Amino acid sequence: MENRRQRALRGLLESRQMQKSRWSVGGFRVPVRRWGPVALSAVAAFIGGAVFSRPLHAGRFNPYQKLGLFTKVLSHIETHYVEDIAETDLMYGAARGLTDVLDPHSRFMDPVEYDKLKKETEGSEEIDGIGIDVEKRKSRLVIVSPIEGSPAAKAGIEPGDIIKRIDGAEVANLEFDDIVSRMQGPAGSEVVLVLDRRGREMTFRIRRARYELKPVEGKMLPDSVGYIKIRMFAATTDTLLQGLLEQFKAQTAGGLRGLVLDMRRNPGGLLDQGVKVADRFIADGLIVKTAGKGGRIMDESRAHSRGTWLGFPMIVLVDGGTASAAEIVAGALQDHGRAIVLGTQTFGKGSVQTVIDVDGCGPKPCGLKITVARYYTPNGRSIQGQGITPDVIVDATAPTTAPGDADLPRERDLQKRLRNEQGDRAVETKRLDDYQLQMALDYLRSWSVFSKQLVKG
Repeated sequence: MENRRQRALRGLLESRQMQKSRWSVGGFRVPVRRWGPVALSAVAAFIGGAVFSRPLHAGRFNPYQKLGLFTKVLSHIETHYVEDIAETDLMYGAARGLTDVLDPHSRFMDPVEYDKLKKETEGSEEIDGIGIDVEKRKSRLVIVSPIEGSPAAKAGIEPGDIIKRIDGAEVANLEFDDIVSRMQGPAGSEVVLVLDRRGREMTFRIRRARYELKPVEGKMLPDSVGYIKIRMFAATTDTLLQGLLEQFKAQTAGGLRGLVLDMRRNPGGLLDQGVKVADRFIADGLIVKTAGKGGRIMDESRAHSRGTWLGFPMIVLVDGGTASAAEIVAGALQDHGRAIVLGTQTFGKGSVQTVIDVDGCGPKPCGLKITVARYYTPNGRSIQGQGITPDVIVDATAPTTAPGDADLPRERDLQKRLRNEQGDRAVETKRLDDYQLQMALDYLRSWSVFSKQLVKG
């Protein structure tokens, strides 16, 4: 007959099928690697492509046969360990241990972590914390991206920074859950992060605050060019994107002359939303293919001609913080020749996770995020560990101006020069502070010029 510990453990091991809906993640952040912003405020990891799953079957592995080992270990801990440990903590620890031997994107989440993840994928929301997406690589905690508008972004945190210490505690000696709890906290409180940025140690004192996480924002740029920033693929991303496109159409009598789709520092999110966004700009053909265990094809998502936005050039901005669902979109648009990808090499997350409700955790369920498939771009590319290589590689900052170039004499500086019979006027060259975005606009203007030459020819 089962004792109390066995019943509790069985409750954690048994899972019920999760309702298939907004969750098909294609790369999001959730605790663990790219897992996603756990509303942390410390957000970690992302659900990279999750798909809410069918019930799990034990197959050749029968977990109930292993309960004896767990109960023996639990019994020894409860009997001999020097301090009292809550049974819930022991159960959660055992469940986390099972996923610790898997890849970095698979993770067991307690009810608090799981609830935060679900809220973040629902769309725009106010969150208390510092706002970073992190990934644990062995003993290193790497920042995938600070969330735009968050305290971390305002403090100057950058993708690729490595967190070494949190409030004086060495990250290498901490469990992931402890790392998350140390970065979390109420608005107004502070956390001190010591980071390694390309070999240089830096200290940041960040005050936690409430910030709004908007999945999509946009505006019109000069020359009838639309600009849309996708920060994450939440449940409302595709709807918000469509609304902005309709708004741009109404604002431009002659129609859009170009579109910049900015997915820099986008850690991913819901897979189905990534597919829908790509489908907005591709009339037909494959968008993404997923293959599970043994190479079995799980799904092939294809574009639909209805509602497709065509007739204007596109540039997709990416960087090292562009991951998972964002890479699916960039890869699909690139393979179909629908957009030029501009920026730097993307993150390289080519796997898909399923998120499952796990009963036995009290009033609210725990969550299990587990990698179930690899994904491939329309041309069959796996970007796992490689990322998307931009068509045009442009660093985040402009190259240094040649020494003395600004001081070179012009005709206007010469004595007794001829006057311009049309009148002298100042030459103003307005450039954006965002170098990559400015380069995207320059390329779109070039396309406009060349397309006119093709028409004349």
